[in-house]
Amino acid sequence: MRQKHHTPLRFVLMLLLLLLAGAPLQAQSARYLDALRLYHAGKLDKAVEQFEKELSANPQNDAAYFYLASALLAGQKPDLERAEKNFRKALELSPDNYWYKYSLALLYTETGRPELASPLLEQLMAEHPGKSDLYFDAAGAYVSQNDTEKALEVIDKIEAVAGKSEMIAVSKMDLIRKRGGGSAQSEKEAYEFLIDYYKDCQTPRLATMIGDFYQRTFRDSLAVAYYDEALAMDENYGPAYYSRAHSYQALRQYDRYFADIRVFLRDPDIAPAAKADYLNHMMELPQFIQAFLPEVDTMMLDAHLSAPEDSTLSNAVAMYYYRTDRQYLGIELLCQMSERYPDSYTQSFQYLLMLYYSKAWAGVEDVSTAMLQRFDEKRDILMLRASAFRMQDNYDAAIADFEQMLSVAPKDSATIVSACTSLGDLYYYKNNLKKAYANYDKVLKVAPDHLPALNNYAYFLSLEGKKLKKALAMSRKTIEAEPDNPTYLDTYAWILHLLGQDVEAKAMFKHAMLYGGKEQATILDHYAELLYSLREFDLAYIYWNQAKALDTTGELKIDEKVRERKKNQ
Repeated sequence: MRQKHHTPLRFVLMLLLLLLAGAPLQAQSARYLDALRLYHAGKLDKAVEQFEKELSANPQNDAAYFYLASALLAGQKPDLERAEKNFRKALELSPDNYWYKYSLALLYTETGRPELASPLLEQLMAEHPGKSDLYFDAAGAYVSQNDTEKALEVIDKIEAVAGKSEMIAVSKMDLIRKRGGGSAQSEKEAYEFLIDYYKDCQTPRLATMIGDFYQRTFRDSLAVAYYDEALAMDENYGPAYYSRAHSYQALRQYDRYFADIRVFLRDPDIAPAAKADYLNHMMELPQFIQAFLPEVDTMMLDAHLSAPEDSTLSNAVAMYYYRTDRQYLGIELLCQMSERYPDSYTQSFQYLLMLYYSKAWAGVEDVSTAMLQRFDEKRDILMLRASAFRMQDNYDAAIADFEQMLSVAPKDSATIVSACTSLGDLYYYKNNLKKAYANYDKVLKVAPDHLPALNNYAYFLSLEGKKLKKALAMSRKTIEAEPDNPTYLDTYAWILHLLGQDVEAKAMFKHAMLYGGKEQATILDHYAELLYSLREFDLAYIYWNQAKALDTTGELKIDEKVRERKKNQ
């Protein structure tokens, strides 16, 4: 028999309902009543032991078999096989007992054997035609067997007993779709059925479902008519406002769109996660946001105020502020949430990331330092703090943090690659070339094709004028992987120039110019040097002038370089 590790929650809850609703309680022995008391007290092992003793003394006690089975299912490690055996024995002794039969049918269903559940449920439906839950269970069992026609027959029986209802309509729609394999034709048939069914069973949900169908098929005016009907039945039905808003948006009736979507976002009955999903989707429409920024701002505020303590929703609103260049608002909101949930690593890290992406380096340093004292998860926090130190030119502190990252996860390849690449850069900036190259070697040992390490290693070797063939081989890997990356093209072209291969280098520089090279002062400076070596002096000076305009710090010393070149021309 197939086993599961955990008893399905639905079965446990249903079983509890059965026990409270009328499982047999005929005159019983003191031992049986003691076992029952232990069972209800949650002392399941002792209850099992007592029920087994009762059955040894009274093997015809069908109720003891039933409760023994129930106890076997209710523990941390349910014994499905023994439970089934005891349910079957209880039913054998009392074949007309509703609860025994129903419990066994549920067990069959939840252990993936609907073919055994169906006959029992059919019997129960015949014996108790007024119990609608039986029909839905039976329909589910037939669906599990891919017998949609039989499932539809069962749903028809429910309708005959209970009349038309929203649940029946939705169930039939799902079955019609399944019968057609989810094809476009089956979808069409399902909605044709629903539109006809709606004539006799009108509810806000069904009206909204029909409206959604018309919206998906680009008949927004007709969709709006059904949404209006839904709201006429229930003026507070949030899904209808949500869907009607989108039809108004498609119809370019933006004032109505914003009015409806605000109702949806303010509705306290709508899950905050659903609102957050909507807001995140909204952020994929930057042109729309730019055109209606005040209105979207109001939407965001409505959503936040509807559930101000929900972190998922607050994170979405904070990201909106970040993407609309109001990082300070996003930072403040996430700061509030991190203070509200001081024990949440996830929330604190969201705040830290917002500071990092906003380039608030002093804030990153302060928050990450505080987090390192409160949380065990060190690696990612250290990485962000080290980056903040690096951006503030505090190379020693950055090196210390990257080294600590390695000590926290010494065998983690991702950590080695990330930390050692940064350490290579930092040690180079401190003129410790031996340690710089040793760290790049560690990266390439773990990840031979790691492009940033290959590029930086090659470039720094070129600046020294050493091991140029080794540098060229490493740099070649980067442009083969990313042939349009201007930084990698610059490194490769510069090494070619140093090796005297100026014609090949010029072709690479020209390619780099097409893909962003004109926006980087160092690349323009290198290209000018190459052109000068090719005696294309006028063009070289043009590119040096462009490099000077971008070199706001004067680090490249373009004026001094040009004076020297003109002197030697």
